[in-house]
Amino acid sequence: MQRLTAARIWDGMSSAMLADLARLFFLVAPFTLLPAVAVELFGPPVPATLAAITPSQMVFRLALPSLIGAIGQLAAAGLVLRVDAAPRDALRTAFAMWPAFVVAQLLGSFPVGIAGLLLVLPGVWLFGRLLFVSGALAMAEGGTPFQLLRRNWALTENAGLQIFLFLLLGLLGLLGIEILAEGAGAALQVVAGTIGLGGVGHFLRALVPGIANGLVTIAIAVAGVVAYRQLAD
Repeated sequence: MQRLTAARIWDGMSSAMLADLARLFFLVAPFTLLPAVAVELFGPPVPATLAAITPSQMVFRLALPSLIGAIGQLAAAGLVLRVDAAPRDALRTAFAMWPAFVVAQLLGSFPVGIAGLLLVLPGVWLFGRLLFVSGALAMAEGGTPFQLLRRNWALTENAGLQIFLFLLLGLLGLLGIEILAEGAGAALQVVAGTIGLGGVGHFLRALVPGIANGLVTIAIAVAGVVAYRQLAD
């Protein structure tokens, strides 16, 4: 069996996404694109600085989109795990496993967050060891939150470095996508505003980053499935 490498995760993720991107996007969009647009249009304003973040902004801009987006992430993982699965079947399993997956993410976020605050790189490595394949695990094997964490840790024991390299490159790519999406949305808003379509511009300003958020969610889910398949084989 070939050893799991960062390049193989990337190749497998790209191939799986391109092979079924339409179904994946329309499955995930209600849980990523729609909440992102709703928060941007109707939620609290973006804080000027990190120190100015209020509890309501934390809830509406971080907590709620993450919790809702987790359903889409699980559903995307289920659709890739079983190519013959119908979207409704993936959604049914995603809703059933959502509580355990969310609790596992919350439990794992404490050590990951502490390591990330001390130094960013240990946080990325710990995320790979504790949480990277937990979505695929939840959809393929099920289990309690602690079982998901323990199984993720055990599966990635000999692949921690390669997963770390993939996540590090992915983090840089994610920052690039976010910057491009924000820039494109802002540019469309300016163009729409100059021709008297300010409302349309505001909508486009929210839509473009929302689309990027949906694609990133799919990529995270699919990459976890690619790694899980090889590590669990």
